Amino acid sequence: MNNLADGEVSVMRKYLKTLAMLEAAIPGASDNLDTDQAAVWTRNPNEFRDRQRLYDDWRIRLCAFIGLPPGPGLQTNSPNLIV
Repeated sequence: MNNLADGEVSVMRKYLKTLAMLEAAIPGASDNLDTDQAAVWTRNPNEFRDRQRLYDDWRIRLCAFIGLPPGPGLQTNSPNLIV
């Protein structure tokens, strides 16, 4: 990161801010795991998986931006996440 231009550092900070928000939202998905339907609202049964995939997608984008290959935990055929 010491070799990034000022514009690249700015983009990196935006990626990291987005990743932090996405990561923080994953545990919160468990708050509604027991709710199947409330009034007219129906919980997305795939919310946790969807949030994890979105988070992983942004991590892969960050790797691509800085020119690094994603680690083994971010490969599509790997069930393990390694950060």
